[in-house]
Amino acid sequence: MTHSPLTHNQQSNTFNPMDIRTKIGLRIRELRKAKGLSQEQLALKAEIDRTYMASVENGKRNVAIINVEKIIVALGESFESFFKGFNNQ
Repeated sequence: MTHSPLTHNQQSNTFNPMDIRTKIGLRIRELRKAKGLSQEQLALKAEIDRTYMASVENGKRNVAIINVEKIIVALGESFESFFKGFNNQ
């Protein structure tokens, strides 16, 4: 079997990276708003640039897992509680 140059997304419709970026962004926004934080406040707590935070929330960034961790910690959440909320989206 040869390796296909197509991404998994092009081979089937079961995986769409845009969906996961959007879900992560929506989850961050949901938790941020529930805690009464502005994007700027959360970005400062997470030591991430505010414009980067905005693009993450809008699903426009393929956010690195290290930055996901920074955001989750800044939100005072665990990985488990953060990703458990994906079932609601």
